[in-house]
Amino acid sequence: MQELPDTAGPRTVAVVGAGPSGLVSAGELERAGHRVTVLEEQATVAGKCQSVHVDGHAFDLGGHICTNRYERVAQLLTELDVATERTSRYRVLDAGGRAVRQSMAFLRDGSLQRYRALREREFPRIGEPGLAHSARALAAPVADWLAEHGLRSMAESFGTGYTAAGYGHLDDDIPALYFVKYAEMTGLLDPGPELLGHPGDFTVVGGFATLWRRVAEELKDVRCGVRVTSVERREDGVRVHTDSGPVEADDVVLAVAPDRVLPVLDATDEEHDLAARIRGNAYHTTLAAASGLPEDAFYFLAAHTGSRDTAGHCVSYHHRYPDSEVRTFYSYGRPDDVTALLREDVAALGGRLEEVHLRREWAFMPHFGSADLAAGALDRLDALQGRHRTYHVGGLPAFELVECTVAHAQDLVRHHFPPVRGTLTRQGHGPATTEEERQT
Repeated sequence: MQELPDTAGPRTVAVVGAGPSGLVSAGELERAGHRVTVLEEQATVAGKCQSVHVDGHAFDLGGHICTNRYERVAQLLTELDVATERTSRYRVLDAGGRAVRQSMAFLRDGSLQRYRALREREFPRIGEPGLAHSARALAAPVADWLAEHGLRSMAESFGTGYTAAGYGHLDDDIPALYFVKYAEMTGLLDPGPELLGHPGDFTVVGGFATLWRRVAEELKDVRCGVRVTSVERREDGVRVHTDSGPVEADDVVLAVAPDRVLPVLDATDEEHDLAARIRGNAYHTTLAAASGLPEDAFYFLAAHTGSRDTAGHCVSYHHRYPDSEVRTFYSYGRPDDVTALLREDVAALGGRLEEVHLRREWAFMPHFGSADLAAGALDRLDALQGRHRTYHVGGLPAFELVECTVAHAQDLVRHHFPPVRGTLTRQGHGPATTEEERQT
């Protein structure tokens, strides 16, 4: 945390959205001595990290896999004493339905050394929170960028998992920025230390939402089931109108994508223009029982991850509990296509789709296209931080991975909201100290 001038007193902040970035922002603000109200439209917290229980087991519908790069999340888990466990193994189901290991050709054919040299030369900050610092260097479409730099085996090693996780197909017009950020966050390019005693990836016992409920429990004012109807920003403060009454604040933190909050925001021309440029993926989770399928792993379906032409088909499924036939299936496309094709996809693998417990559609991975990145769209978004008493956190400025959104939210609050004198604060990843101690 950099040195910042003392505040005259605590500020009041309204946080819109109770996913990981909103909850972490609120936690950092309260830790610094500010007053926070979190507003969430859904009936519960966790955002895209929802968990549900079926037959005594917790099933994660969205983000839940943590790698050895998830240092900020690991810190939260430790502080809140939340139990973790090793994740399922990963397997690729080839076109014939055979389970094989993910190709690691990129780590063995000399491409990794070329990549590291390129990273050092052109985008050395890619591992830091945020995206704007590396956006222009990685604005080209990912397929073009990989071909230009002789890194096609990078797609072979990381493309299947990237697509299965909801970030798009590599033959889409996806800028290289997002693919490279994903690859960095796998922890395979530069292996880091073990976290929480796990030699590999890990997750939360009882569902990933457990962590976010614990974060919310530590906060003073979290209001779920509240719909924001308008946001009125003035020189002297912010008024957030909701269906249960107005909330007055000095500032507002928007933990939802700008295009989603635009209908209720008194947006400027710049905000309108940026919001109109945001793209996203229609990504689906289906929780269902299925018999006769390969078991006890997280499976990526190679036949459906290679091209956008297969949109609608299942790209992956997770069989987490050996004593349960319930699985989480993931797909892109229109809801009607996903529903119709899942039964066909399961049958093609030799299985049978049984009871469907629920379906969830996500507006996933807000991002900018190649031309907009090259023109500085993320720089423009960064320039909006603090204007009109408004701050933006979440997947758009940070990348749609939990560790990325958490780290960005923490750093943004630490930078823009200095702690009130006498309150606990935190420098980097070190222990909490008082503001007086920091200045002595």
